[in-house]
Amino acid sequence: IFRAFPSIFSLDVEKEMTPVVSFLRGIGVVNIGRFITRLPPVLGYSVEKDLRPKWEYLSQVCDFDYFEVVRFPAFFSYPLDRVIKTRYEYLRDSKRIPASLVSVDDVLRYGDIDFAVKVAGDTDGGKAFVNFAKKRNKRSSRKKAPSRRNRQRGSSRQASCFDERV
Repeated sequence: IFRAFPSIFSLDVEKEMTPVVSFLRGIGVVNIGRFITRLPPVLGYSVEKDLRPKWEYLSQVCDFDYFEVVRFPAFFSYPLDRVIKTRYEYLRDSKRIPASLVSVDDVLRYGDIDFAVKVAGDTDGGKAFVNFAKKRNKRSSRKKAPSRRNRQRGSSRQASCFDERV
């Protein structure tokens, strides 16, 4: 573990590692040592920002249980919005393939083109998936990041709300 993840020495046991171990136990992972051996950086992930949102997506939207992450711990290392959601939405919306029919390992282990061809069954060399991902990620980034004008309005609104309370 130390060779694969030397920054483990800089992690705070109580603030960073213990919450991760508790979270993993809470979702049903029994052999924590094996899990961490397969994905050492997980000890440095934020439960609230990284692990919980990904777990909620996997368990609620994809309807998988803990066994999928035990089989493929690297699931937690993939970006939720840009990779995980994009691929599952492509399977669901474009290919009409239910998430429960495709393992997490199969969906995530390949690069974009191989995913499109080998998992989604695209015959266009992955072009449809790449276009889907570009459109989806463009929509997603617009929802997340307000425009400069809206950011300025928001900050002035916040200031005026604060002034009214004082």
